[in-house]
Amino acid sequence: MLHKAIPLLPALNMRATIDFYETRLGFKGTNMGSYATVKSGNAEIHFYIVIDASKFHPGSCLVFTDDVESLYTIFAGKDMLWPPGQIKDAKFGRREFSIQDNNGNVIRFSKA
Repeated sequence: MLHKAIPLLPALNMRATIDFYETRLGFKGTNMGSYATVKSGNAEIHFYIVIDASKFHPGSCLVFTDDVESLYTIFAGKDMLWPPGQIKDAKFGRREFSIQDNNGNVIRFSKA
């Protein structure tokens, strides 16, 4: 029945959002104007444009990875951690860390 769930996050500027995910995270993006997708491996995030910045509320999503430690090292080297310097063992037993994108959305990376 259910096959896949894809997070849908807000963006203030689609070109800047795609640029962030491509240059900083290594995703490949597709811009459809007021809607965009970014993909890396099996990870996929979609974005919708928010025209009125006063109505903008950042979102968050969780991305699973087999090698959270290596990904943490890469993003720490790019000064992308949010909050800075953290990687932790979550209460539910998964090792994880977060970054914040150019829109303020929080992307959590967790060991699969």
